[in-house]
Amino acid sequence: MKNILIPTDFSKNAHNALLHAVQLAKGKNCTFHLLNVHDNKNPYLNDSEAKNLMVLLKNESNEGLRKACHKMMSYNTDPQHIFKTISQKGKLVDIISKTVKKEHIDLVIMGNSGCSEITAIFIGSNTLNTISNLKRCPILTIPKDIGFKPPKTIAFVTDYKRNYDAGLLEPLRTMAEQYNSKICIMRINEAKMLDKVQEANRNVLLQYLSPFECTTHWMPLFKSKATVIEVFINELNIDMLAMVNYKHGFFAKITREPVVKRVAFNLNIPFLVLSS
Repeated sequence: MKNILIPTDFSKNAHNALLHAVQLAKGKNCTFHLLNVHDNKNPYLNDSEAKNLMVLLKNESNEGLRKACHKMMSYNTDPQHIFKTISQKGKLVDIISKTVKKEHIDLVIMGNSGCSEITAIFIGSNTLNTISNLKRCPILTIPKDIGFKPPKTIAFVTDYKRNYDAGLLEPLRTMAEQYNSKICIMRINEAKMLDKVQEANRNVLLQYLSPFECTTHWMPLFKSKATVIEVFINELNIDMLAMVNYKHGFFAKITREPVVKRVAFNLNIPFLVLSS
């Protein structure tokens, strides 16, 4: 991971995500791109007032980035780390997508504001919106107020219905290699047996992950998929959750679960979303 993007609104939550980013790249050559996105959403201002407000927002953005960067550099003395700042006007997801492409970003790390009964299952609406729309770049979400803990045990939740390739799994492999992590592959039992396609995909996955200690698990479906994952995480003391965000796939199905079921799942560990 040579380039990591950390969107920030200068909150404690965003700063915690930056701390995790630095720890994850400890001892590695890495450039951290701190991004702040601002926009004027007030429709009641005239042109002159809107222009003055944008100048004010731009200045506040640049100053906030300067302070965040200075604060981080005072904590972090790793000579292999470089910090850069980006201040942009626009919509968060659009700017993140453009920055990922322009700066050759390997990983986006975002703070996670917690579960919301309206906009997300277990993550804030901005983070969920970014996960849903960002293509070809993995995202790591960091829950609010958790300290850094090396991910010694990673849960990879899958239904084996899609094929896997080296590029897709590379972020997971990189994480496991850096921390000598055990990978627990978990499938929720929606059917008693795997079909031929699922069996073939499972074998390919195990081949890709063969350099690491891997275990496979089956969990019964009860209440909701989100609840099943939560139980699995707690039972096996999982340090990080990983899933693939396929269009119309397993992750999308979880996000569509009814609100009453969704709010029961409050993820308190980092969540690595691999982009298909």
